[in-house]
Amino acid sequence: MIDKEAFLQEISEILEVDADKLSLETDFRKDIPYWDSLKGFSILVLFEDEYGITMTVDEFLQQKTVGDLFSRIDRKNVL
Repeated sequence: MIDKEAFLQEISEILEVDADKLSLETDFRKDIPYWDSLKGFSILVLFEDEYGITMTVDEFLQQKTVGDLFSRIDRKNVL
């Protein structure tokens, strides 16, 4: 099981926002100032390097919230 707070901290560093301003309900494309494709690519790299999850760009584009991303990791660790 992945620690939710640790995950939020990692994502907050990529998104360049305070972790306490992030929740699983945060829409990372709409609610994060200065969202760009580089941040998206950094999330994909995090998933592969830290969690061993390879996600295609199309799969990534289906994710809307930080919670969607967290569920993807959490689901992989259960399987």
